[in-house]
Amino acid sequence: MTDALHRLTGDDDPLDAVWRKEPHVFRPVDPPTGLLTLTDLDAVLDSRLLRLPYLELVTTEGTVDPSRFCPPRTVQGRPVHGYPDAAAVRSLVADRHTLLLRNVDHWHAPVTAFCADLATALRRKVEAFFFVTPPGTQGRPVHRDDADVFAVQITGAKDWYIHDGPPADGHWTPDRTDSPGPLRLSTRLEPGQVLYVPRGFAHRAVAVEGTVSTHLSLTVREASTAHLRTLLSTLLTQGPALPPRPGTDADLTDAAGQLLDHARKTLAELDGTALLDVVRTSMPAAHAQAATVPTFRELETPRGPDL
Repeated sequence: MTDALHRLTGDDDPLDAVWRKEPHVFRPVDPPTGLLTLTDLDAVLDSRLLRLPYLELVTTEGTVDPSRFCPPRTVQGRPVHGYPDAAAVRSLVADRHTLLLRNVDHWHAPVTAFCADLATALRRKVEAFFFVTPPGTQGRPVHRDDADVFAVQITGAKDWYIHDGPPADGHWTPDRTDSPGPLRLSTRLEPGQVLYVPRGFAHRAVAVEGTVSTHLSLTVREASTAHLRTLLSTLLTQGPALPPRPGTDADLTDAAGQLLDHARKTLAELDGTALLDVVRTSMPAAHAQAATVPTFRELETPRGPDL
């Protein structure tokens, strides 16, 4: 078990009983509540460098028009759009709008590293989203996610309502649902606790009155049939280097035979488990910084002569 998974669950092998089966609340000893704090968030907003689509303001009715919090800037005499104004964002949150930060793993180094570690443990793509929800409000309607979710409560508290999972036949789409099914779990998530919501289980969450709620959602992406079809098509179409326009019927027949031989050989070496494994490992991973690339601060340090 990697450190990231242990910090989410606190157990040696906690997921066997609940993975893709039941929602569950974990109470780890060392939860990752310090990966992104409100102090960090203030610094990010005040830096004025974060831009759309990494930031949204939402309610159960939908997404707030960015023009309400992204006034245009002028750079080299040209208008530039998509940069949030920190004061406008805070004002909308105070007016009962939820702040949603998307793909924190792209731009916040501690979250990037944590997601990379978790992705190694689960052998799947991991992304991170951060929610700031005003007291007594619900940021999103009842919905299903196309991912398994670990929700880490950081400040405040949230009442979560998790309903049934998706149809067993696999014919469902993520996002809002008007038919969530029976309630499976109702729980209040306190700071330091981690809620696991299996992929496709309908859910909603309401911030408890009295204080703002912040939580980090770590989403574990799974392969879909579209991923399987795309990769299989790629594997089958890759093959021997052939001339684009064989000159004779015999040449064309030979090229067709080579392509068929490649396809047969590829299929003979694949089964469902192998194809799924290749799909999972080929899905984009967290945007981890290459360890071999020096930082600018390191470049500032004079180097001694090479001996």
